[in-house]
Amino acid sequence: MAFVSFIDDLGFVVALILAGAAVLAWTSVRGFLAIVQNEPAKLRRLLKSSAVPVGVIGAMAGAVGLDIEFTWPFLPGDGLGAYNIFFGDVLMLFAMVALVYAVVAFLGLKLEYAGFFGFVAGVTTAWYGYWGYTTLVSPDVLGLTKDPLETFLLYGAFAAAGVFALPAALTVDWFLDHPGPTWTPITLSLRPASERTAEPTKETRFRLPAYVYLLTIWFPIFVTLAAIAAWFYMGGILPGHLASPP
Repeated sequence: MAFVSFIDDLGFVVALILAGAAVLAWTSVRGFLAIVQNEPAKLRRLLKSSAVPVGVIGAMAGAVGLDIEFTWPFLPGDGLGAYNIFFGDVLMLFAMVALVYAVVAFLGLKLEYAGFFGFVAGVTTAWYGYWGYTTLVSPDVLGLTKDPLETFLLYGAFAAAGVFALPAALTVDWFLDHPGPTWTPITLSLRPASERTAEPTKETRFRLPAYVYLLTIWFPIFVTLAAIAAWFYMGGILPGHLASPP
């Protein structure tokens, strides 16, 4: 192995993505309840408030990710030469998605393109997780890490959360653009925001169609699973890394 200085910050990296997933899970659950209760003002405040912690987490993850990408000290012969790709690339995607969301949510902009970015990052993360789990690193040894299954589950949960961030973001945008006492059916046409301001009555009680639940419920589920996966992954790798860093 090459004689180089190395700081093993994998535990901190997992802690960052755990914190990010936890904040987004909490935000998405509360945001979903705000939609169900037809409270657009509350949803806007919630999104703006969540932008601060998500932005801080994204900035820290970006700083660590850039350090991994540009200063990785190991050579291919060390057996760790590809880890800056496997971990650093995905960490940078997480950081960029978090920062984009933070800016958009804080400024009250549409979530559409943040959701689309999350979708692309999710698909990319799925491929990284798949190849990281199935790569034959030596005879009869699969996986680029000592915990290939746990890593695969972690990447898979974040990938699914990224993919389902797009329909969730589009639903939130539609809800905020079409206020009123009843849900405005989603169409592909560019319809102006509703001007209805009447208070809901028993006859016009706000109800979400079943397809809205199907569009939005998966993001809170998978981002919560991502937080749980990060928690167990950190518990699995932290003792070994504290005792003997790679």
